[in-house]
Amino acid sequence: MHARVFVPGEAVWEDPATGSAALGLGVWLVATGWLPGEGTSSYRVHQGHEIRRPSLLECTVTAAGGAATSATVTGHVVPIARGEIAIPPFIG
Repeated sequence: MHARVFVPGEAVWEDPATGSAALGLGVWLVATGWLPGEGTSSYRVHQGHEIRRPSLLECTVTAAGGAATSATVTGHVVPIARGEIAIPPFIG
């Protein structure tokens, strides 16, 4: 995959390596059937070439029952933040 993430109005107008977007892509790929709905799949995301800050993110997404259950991303980047997202169970 090749990605670009624009953040107008911020100090950096384009992000050269966006882990959260790369992980979101994996979840979307499973949800749309582009990646298998069972097991672990890997994919690569290239980003930042247009702004001369090329990055390569190595990603995995694990799915069960047609839905993503976990995702990972690694790569050679300069981290500026870290976070975790907890999704509560669906009720209703």
